[in-house]
Amino acid sequence: MPFESGNRMTTTDTDLPVKPRLTRSEAKARTRSALLSAAKSVFAREGYGGASLDQIAADAGYTKGAVYTHFDSKEDLFLALLSDGLFHQIEFLETLLEKARAQPEQLNALMNGLLDELDNPDAEVGSNLAVLGVELQLESRRNPQLAAGFTDIVGRHREALETLVAEVFRIKGTKPVMDLDIYGGTLIAVVEGLALSRAGGLQGRVASSRQVLNILLGLEPAVREAG
Repeated sequence: MPFESGNRMTTTDTDLPVKPRLTRSEAKARTRSALLSAAKSVFAREGYGGASLDQIAADAGYTKGAVYTHFDSKEDLFLALLSDGLFHQIEFLETLLEKARAQPEQLNALMNGLLDELDNPDAEVGSNLAVLGVELQLESRRNPQLAAGFTDIVGRHREALETLVAEVFRIKGTKPVMDLDIYGGTLIAVVEGLALSRAGGLQGRVASSRQVLNILLGLEPAVREAG
């Protein structure tokens, strides 16, 4: 039982709540999530070539053996990370599309919420994911097989983005100045390029994705951003 010691209440060990033990599948899922989170930071910081499984395991607080329990190789881990990120971004885009159709008057606010997420390196759909996309393209030039399994999910991602862009112009009552597939590819290239420039820091200050994509999509007048 709790007992008083002066003016302080003290609790015995028997009064502390017992935390339920994780099941085997829950523990594996937690470890995998921690490894993916660490890998996202290491790959974005060091690049694919500079990253090592030792670094990733250390950042996650696990041994290298734990990495091999969940992933066959660095390539397998990288592809799993990028695949998970693209799935999250597809879900994000599809949810945003539904909200825009339901609340067209909130289009600017909804789109700017997305664009702010794209500039946030800590967000699931943020700028670190864009940097990983650049890494995939660079590594694929040296190793064409690396991106071979990404055709389907990249296609789904482009489709979700192009559908959202089409809806933006429909709600605005205007016509896009280029084909939707070109719009989609251009928006992705802009986001990836800006993310890479900010990560490297060699280009000095660059505009945010929000500012540039607002111009490309004609969402609102381009305003000077602070900072």
